Amino acid sequence: MMNARRNRIRRAVVYASLATLLGVVSLTLSQCTMVGDNLTGVDLNRGRPTTCIKQCNDLYALLYDQEQKLYNTNKEACQPLPQPDKDACLAAALAQHQANQDQLGIDKVACQTACTHTQGTGSAG
Repeated sequence: MMNARRNRIRRAVVYASLATLLGVVSLTLSQCTMVGDNLTGVDLNRGRPTTCIKQCNDLYALLYDQEQKLYNTNKEACQPLPQPDKDACLAAALAQHQANQDQLGIDKVACQTACTHTQGTGSAG
């Protein structure tokens, strides 16, 4: 009978120590560690491209308004001129205005493209 009790006690101790070891291992392996962007190549800040595109749109709107004001000022400057010069002045102001608007549109698209192409800039191997 003494032998049977010792086996039960040993078996209980072995099971208890295995359960404890299993618990420690599972707690150790389940801990999460935050890593920087440079390790994974993934940006952890959500909404960055949207914010960048919004900044491009806001800048475009501001520059477009400034261009519109400049065009209106140039048109007003043409008003006191005599008729043949006035028409040439207005045509030059309009041509400059259209060229500036076209350039603003190109710059806006380039800005937005730069926003979307800077994602995932990690260095792979």
